[in-house]
Amino acid sequence: MSSMHPLRIGLVAFIVTAVLTACTNTYLYDERRDDELPRDRTVTLEGKFCTPSPNEVVRPIKIIIAMDASQSMGVTDPTGSRAQAAIDLLDNLPQEPEINFVVMLFAGSTTAWLSRSGLQEFDRVVDYTPSDKNLLRQRILNFTVPGAMVNRDSTDFVKPLSDIYATVNRDIARNRQTQMNDETRARYSIIFLSDGQPTNNQDDELLCGDAVRRIRQLKDLADDVKVNTVHVFIPIQPIASSACDFDGGISIPVGGSVCGIPDLPPGSCPLLIVNQNAERLYQMSLLGGGDFRDFRNGEPINFLNFRFGQVRRNFIFDKLVVSNLSAPAGSALGSADTDSDGLLDVDEIREGTSPFVADTDTDGFSDGVEVYFRGRGGKFTPNQRLQRDGGGLDPGCPVELRGVDQDCDTLTDCDEQIIGTNALRIDSDDDGVSDAVEFKLGSQASSKDLPQDPDNDRLSTGEELLMHMNPLVVDSDNLSVTGYRYEVLKAGGLEVDGSQCWNFRVSNVALANTEPDTRDAGNPDGGEALFRRGAGFNDLFVTFSMTPGDDPTGRTALRSVRHTTSRFPVGGIKSPHDGIIKVQPEDFVSGCRTVVPPPTP
Repeated sequence: MSSMHPLRIGLVAFIVTAVLTACTNTYLYDERRDDELPRDRTVTLEGKFCTPSPNEVVRPIKIIIAMDASQSMGVTDPTGSRAQAAIDLLDNLPQEPEINFVVMLFAGSTTAWLSRSGLQEFDRVVDYTPSDKNLLRQRILNFTVPGAMVNRDSTDFVKPLSDIYATVNRDIARNRQTQMNDETRARYSIIFLSDGQPTNNQDDELLCGDAVRRIRQLKDLADDVKVNTVHVFIPIQPIASSACDFDGGISIPVGGSVCGIPDLPPGSCPLLIVNQNAERLYQMSLLGGGDFRDFRNGEPINFLNFRFGQVRRNFIFDKLVVSNLSAPAGSALGSADTDSDGLLDVDEIREGTSPFVADTDTDGFSDGVEVYFRGRGGKFTPNQRLQRDGGGLDPGCPVELRGVDQDCDTLTDCDEQIIGTNALRIDSDDDGVSDAVEFKLGSQASSKDLPQDPDNDRLSTGEELLMHMNPLVVDSDNLSVTGYRYEVLKAGGLEVDGSQCWNFRVSNVALANTEPDTRDAGNPDGGEALFRRGAGFNDLFVTFSMTPGDDPTGRTALRSVRHTTSRFPVGGIKSPHDGIIKVQPEDFVSGCRTVVPPPTP
């Protein structure tokens, strides 16, 4: 065997040194390599995902038509076009079993529900025959209050709005019991019709209070809830307006700000009062997130231009996000979060908490959330002991919610209460990134902050979350080493069922060297026996988000995969050994799926 000439050895060494010197950057050399061998600890996730078929996602549409039935409607809508408008709407709605409606009449302090049962509940449009519709028309036009009830000539907005809130809230609760997922929650549309103003001034509750706002806020529990309003003024005889005084009076100050409609003195211009009533209903529609229609000058009433959405929905792919919940942003080699609670193992030792349990003291708040908010003035202690009388723990989380994670996003329901996110939705702010990933990587899970760049490193928060970087730290120089790398390509045209599939590959996903569970095999806290994980197992979380095709600004839908069997190269061998994790379309679920634990060592 011949040996290399000494001169050639020196020349090769010089070339290697020159090349390295010419391409120097701080991240090209890791000093730890002086005393330990480098490890290949990255994995690649590749596979396919598909948006759901339009026939797979069926969303109920529920409409409440609330009509003023006070005596003045006989003057402002003498032909009864409001009743015909309701029938025309029923005739023009798609004849789908998922479309429901109910008509409510209000006069004075009385509300009447014109459902088949007479109760505050919805009827299916497909169940209404022509005879049923004709009867409904007559009931609208010939409404009378029962018994000795009077004040038909007065108007109250707050009472019917309160009844609408109760009806929608109760229906949402009933639907939740049937385990409807986030993609198929009902959309509620309220059409609130009136010709005038409340007999007693209610602007402080209507426009400054929560009479309308709280109905709109129910959208967090449903697909959407909108309050649309209709102003009606189509009398046979025009009002006199030749001698009007257009002094609009003064606005009503509420809560330190001007709020409400100008308070007009008695005998003010009739035309100004009509305009004022229309303005009130318009402002109510703004608070309710809906649309406003104004019918005057003989124009018959119709409800056909309101947007109720579609029962069968197609979704458009938004973004794919891969995150290793066991590793901090940047995936530093010496850092790990074994229990994926947002608190690194080294910090768990300092806090006296368990690195194997997300909520060490079982008070309903995970260790990472407690330490985070304690640093911001919250009174949290993550390692307390439960006393025999039930005390000793941080207050705030009801016993029945401790350990509960209804949306399966790895944040407990009580965590989400503190963070300000929705415990029933995996993506509360509809930006396409799950609440858990946003919170654990340092962005705002309850507001749309992805376009921002708080650390001024020329990477937006959204870009940093995708690449598993820290949006609060200038770390763009490490991007080529630690950043996740995405390839997402459309897989041809639409499938036969109308779905769209995408092929993806996400590489450079670094695994963390998590700790082995050294606790006793029995459960020291009682209950089921502990599941013990060995060293190096990681918790990978993959989601793809979609926006509804019929409403690009509507709430996003997410489907997710949780992978817990990948393993840091303990002993030099990682799992999977080739570093490729295959993901199939059927692996993605909407909602919750039981996580299969990794094998014990």
